[in-house]
This record gives sequence, C-alpha cells and structure tokens, in this order.
Amino acid sequence: MIVAARAIVQRRQRLVALGIALLAVLAYGAALGGDYVFDDVHSVSANPALHDLGNLPSFWIDPAAFSVGIGKMYRPALLSTFALNLAISPEAWSCKAGNVLLHALVAVLAFQWIWRLARRVWPAAIAALWFGVHPLASEAINLVSARSELLAAVGLLVGLHAHLSWQRRSSGAWAMFGMVAGTVLACGSKETGVVLPVLCVAQAVCLRHAWPDRAAWRRLLLGLVPVVAVVLGYLIARKLLLGTATVQLLGRVGDDPTSGHGRSLATQLATMGTLLPGVVQQMLLPLRLSFDPVVVFRPSFYAPAVLLGWGALAVLTVLLLWPGPNARLRRLGIVFAWVVALPWIVVPLNMPLAEHRFYGPMLGAALVLASMWPRLQALLRRAIGNRALVAGVAALAVLAIVRSADRSLLYRDERDLWSAELEHNPTSFRSWWGLGTARLRANDVAGSLEPLAKAHALYPVHFDTHRNFAEALVSLPDGIAEPERALAVCAALAASSPRDPWVRTLQVQAELQAGRLRGGRDHFERAEQLALSCLAIAEAKGYVYWLAATARRGLSDAAGALVHLDASIARGLATTSVRLERAVLLRELGRHADARAELLRAQREAPFDPAVMQALQTFAAPGR
Repeated sequence: MIVAARAIVQRRQRLVALGIALLAVLAYGAALGGDYVFDDVHSVSANPALHDLGNLPSFWIDPAAFSVGIGKMYRPALLSTFALNLAISPEAWSCKAGNVLLHALVAVLAFQWIWRLARRVWPAAIAALWFGVHPLASEAINLVSARSELLAAVGLLVGLHAHLSWQRRSSGAWAMFGMVAGTVLACGSKETGVVLPVLCVAQAVCLRHAWPDRAAWRRLLLGLVPVVAVVLGYLIARKLLLGTATVQLLGRVGDDPTSGHGRSLATQLATMGTLLPGVVQQMLLPLRLSFDPVVVFRPSFYAPAVLLGWGALAVLTVLLLWPGPNARLRRLGIVFAWVVALPWIVVPLNMPLAEHRFYGPMLGAALVLASMWPRLQALLRRAIGNRALVAGVAALAVLAIVRSADRSLLYRDERDLWSAELEHNPTSFRSWWGLGTARLRANDVAGSLEPLAKAHALYPVHFDTHRNFAEALVSLPDGIAEPERALAVCAALAASSPRDPWVRTLQVQAELQAGRLRGGRDHFERAEQLALSCLAIAEAKGYVYWLAATARRGLSDAAGALVHLDASIARGLATTSVRLERAVLLRELGRHADARAELLRAQREAPFDPAVMQALQTFAAPGR
C-alpha cells in the first residue's frame, strides 16, 4: 500500500515537472527569434575563442577568453556552454535555445527542491510555475551573455539538492559529488556562486525544529568541507589569474557615480535603498520592466527616499522571518533571496540595476510563495470558491506567458529594443549609445551618428561612447562626411587616451577624410606621422602600415606608399588588405606582372574574401 502510494506521488511529480518545463518553454520560446544584443556581441558572437571547441581546456586557465577588448573575467563553465552552443550553430537561435532550456531546467529543479522542503506538491508547483513564466526573467533568458545567471542558478540548486540529501542521510557519496558539482558549476558561471556554503548552512539551520546539536553541526560542517574547498580553490584561481580574489569596496573615490569604479560604497548602498523596493514590486506586478531602468544616484543615507526604501525592506524582511505557519520555509526563502542578491547590492557595478540580476533572488521569492500558498489558498477558496481560484491562477499564468513572450519579441532587433527604452527614458545615455552602436553594426553609419552624438553629450567622459562616436564619424561616406567634426571628436578622444593605438588610428582616419575632402598636403602628412607613431606605442600591425601607405598615396606618392607596404610584409604582416593595396600600387606603377602575382597570393590566402573577389573583377576588367 505504501509502495503504491509512493508510486502515485512520484508519477504526479513527474507530470507536474513536465508541465512546468513545457510552460516555461512556451513563455520564452519566442526568444529563439531574437538576435545577439548589447554584451552578446563582444562576449559571444564576436569572441573568436568561443568558436573553436579546441579552446575548451583554455577557458579554465585563461580569463582573457571571456570577451573581445572589454576585460578579463573568470567564468570557465559559462564559456564552455557557449562554445558547445556555437559548435551547433553560430546563429543567435542556438544560444537562445540553450538559455530557454536552461531556464526550464531551473524551473524544474526549483519545483523539486521546494517539494522536498515543503513535502507538498501543489505549493511547490505554484511557486515553480510562478518562477517559470514570470516576465521578470526575460532579460536573463533573452540576453545570451546573461546565461551566467541561469547556470549559476542550476549550480546553486544542484548543490542545495545534494546538501539536503546529505543532511537527511538519504545518500552519501552521491550527495557529496552533487555538492562539489553544483559548486563548480555555480562558481564557474558567476562570481555569486561563492555564496553556496552560506546557503547550505541556512538550509540546515532554517529547516530544523530546534537549534542543531553537536552531532548535527558536525555532519553539517563535514558536508561543507568539499563545498568550501571548491570555493577557496576558485578564489585562489581568481587571485592567480586576475590578480584579485574579490573586488574593492572601500577606498573608491566616488567622483563619477554613473560608473562602477567611480561610485563610493555609501552612494552604492544609498542608491540601492531606493531601487530595491521597486524590484519587490516588479516581482509582484511586473508592469514597468526595462532593459535600461531609470537610476537616480543618492550620495547620502539621510535622503527621505533612501530611509523609506531601506525601512520598507527591513519591515518586509522581519515579517517574513516572523514565527508562524511554514516559518522555516519563509525564513529560508528570504535568506536565499538576500544572500544571492547581496553581491550585486554591495558591489558598485556599471549598471547598478539590471533585470537579469533578479533571477537568483526570484528563487528565494518562489520559496516564500510556496510557504504562504496553503494559507492564501484557503483564504481565496472561502472568498471566491475553488473553481474561481483555479480559473484565476490559470488566467494569471496565461497573462504572464503572453507578457513574457511579448518581452522576448523585443529582442528580435536591438534597434527596436533600444527605441522602446527611449520611449520611457529619453535621457538615457545607455539607450542612445545602444541604439547608435546597433545601427553601426547594421552598417547604417549615417543613422548611427546622431544617437551616438546624443549619448556622448549626455555622458561626455564615457570612453566607449566617445570611441563609437568617433568611429561613426570617420566611417561616413565622403558625400555626407563631416571632416571638421571628425577631427575635433577624434582629437578630444586622443587627449583622453593618448597611448591607445586604436584611438590614434581613428585620428589617422579623420585626417585622411579631411585630406580627401579639403585637399592640401597637411592632412595626409599628419595622417602618415600619426600612423607610424603607433609603432612606438603598440605591437606592429599591418593595418598601421596600410594607413601610412594610404596617406602617402594621398600625397600622390605611389612609390613611397609601396615602401610602407613592403615594410609591413617584411615584418610578416602580410594581411589581405596590405596585399590588395600593394597590387593596386604595383599596377599604378606599371608593374602589371608583379601586381597580378600579388593579387594571386591574396587569393590563395583568402579565396572567399569579398575584397579579394572585387579586386579580381577589377583587374580582369578591360582598360578604357
């Protein structure tokens, strides 16, 4: 009889878990139609390290593989999953599908975890369903680079499942293996994975009817040994590979709160006091979701909004910790939410508020919901009846699914995403910047110019915005180019970063543009000097020699231009652009056989390069 009843419960669990997974996929299946947006470009699609499965081992020892030109981060498990996705297809749908499936897995793991804690199927199912279809998860799922949140959640839940088995003595070696695997996955996906030991202690303490005795503490600590060992190993690896195990909190100058490194700890905490109540509100009623939320920085705790915000959070926390029905689950849920959120609450990041960071804390909120659902269900049944309650839950689930799908549709085109953000926050430099860079990547140089100009005007000291603005100006076709503006913007950028070789090449392009449109030798001579000066501040590149040759050619000195290209080839920098330019120059100098030979070498090295194919057609055309 007991065996039969257990089989029925297990079958019901499997069916419920399958239903939750399917509804989570239904809510976010539209994500597969999205494109790479914002951080996805530099960290995933344009990251060459991820497009070769042979690099999988290097992800665990090379933090530079994280991104292209942005910085180093140590997230080896995350990079490994990206590489596997890109091996299936480099298109965005592959990585988006991975995110959707990971989210469904998190929802199922959450259901199983909550059921094991509450021993009630339907409260666990309602809580996991709420999590699985909630629109607030849209950024974590649709932003490929935010997969770190999904993977970290998987790692935390696997570790907590295993720790629960260890505490209940339902398994030994497998529980230990699960804790280690969960810790490796959580830490290898996101820095917040280091909180897993704290969550294990909270789970052990909050779920007991009485304070643990000596034997219970001994088993708890014994189970934590491998988890803590993995966390310490991860922190040591960060210290060795990045030079720091954690981040600096104290001693920040606080002179520019809009950037993470320029925001003091006091400003960070005061600002979060006004933002976090809005997060709680969005968990309950997700109406004002935003890819770029409005943030008002608060330098002092004495502002009424800051005191009110932190006061409201304190009152809510005390109420959820208060004794009463299912208090143990409520306490674990609120501790989980605070512990997972604490790193990004305390650490000043460039974006102090981002939707994808709510993903982990929502798991804690789901546990709180499961603890409150039996009483809430009883109250609603008495008030509206069971049928109305079921219909209401179904209607809310449908609304959430529709809202989540609608949010996912915004990610089909990054230009649409940023345009929607500008409708509710037209003074956001990040939205103007995002719109400008998205248009720039879509080869709409003219359309990118004014958004980037507005972004730069709103935040003049933001280097990347300034750089992208300069890139757009020097990329304008000569018919609509603004050489005076390009020269001024590039000169100001060079003044802010005088030893940046890429910035200096932008100056070269601005001088070349001015030389073509204004005429005169001065611009071409300055362009040549600036190009060659890059050799003194950075590793030699064929592009630098190509720029110098272009400047010399602007001076009608084909032979001098050829000297620069020959120097590039002599240093082993025979890029396709260098060879093609050399072929053109040789042809101009009447050395047709040498020109054809150079062009054939370029064809052998890059047979499918559009520039090579265009050059072949040009050389094959009969002379006039």
